[in-house]
Amino acid sequence: MTGEVGLRFVGQVGIAGDADAGDRAEFARDLAAFGASLEGVADSHASPHLDLSVGGLDLTWDLRFTTSEAAQAFETLVSRAEGLGPLQGRVEQLELGRPITLATGLGRPGLVGVKRALWLRVEPEASPDDVARFEAETPLLAKAVPAIRNWRWSRLTSADHGPMEMRWTHLWEQEFETVEGLQVDYMSSPVHWGHIDRWFDPEMPDRIVDLWLAHTAYVETAPVLSWGEAG
Repeated sequence: MTGEVGLRFVGQVGIAGDADAGDRAEFARDLAAFGASLEGVADSHASPHLDLSVGGLDLTWDLRFTTSEAAQAFETLVSRAEGLGPLQGRVEQLELGRPITLATGLGRPGLVGVKRALWLRVEPEASPDDVARFEAETPLLAKAVPAIRNWRWSRLTSADHGPMEMRWTHLWEQEFETVEGLQVDYMSSPVHWGHIDRWFDPEMPDRIVDLWLAHTAYVETAPVLSWGEAG
């Protein structure tokens, strides 16, 4: 599914108080279970971010619904003061977005590995032509970096009844077999630094991406990007 709002939600969650690694792992399990208990949920996964993550909250929550009606009911639920039930008091922030898929690729369906996401904001004054070129070029990384096994490139829209306004405009998700695939293969790619980075570099005339980014990564317990192999 490309160019449409699908049945997926991706959220970043900030935990209230000073949460250590054990607290984050426990909360992620509780949050995934809470999501799985909701009507119309096909898949629910939550995992704390690895220490290499920069600029994000404590963990990522991925959900997929069976119908658009179930997805809309979830949006309404989380907009309420007690929408997360017994977990509500443990949540300090929840950024919930609905990806609109621009392009996707599955080289290893069913992979349970390391999922990385780059949350970014294109400057509002960027020209439509520049945005279109940026959107077309970003997936080139998937061909240039074989360590990227599965990937999805999306625009982000706020949940209609979301708990907070979505500050990001795009989401670039990849799955790797190991964290080395991200930290070594991806981060040292000449296509990454020599071509795509110009959209991000404040010293380059092509820059259209805000310097405020969130680079998050976590260890999966389920094959998130190949859930349902759609939407």
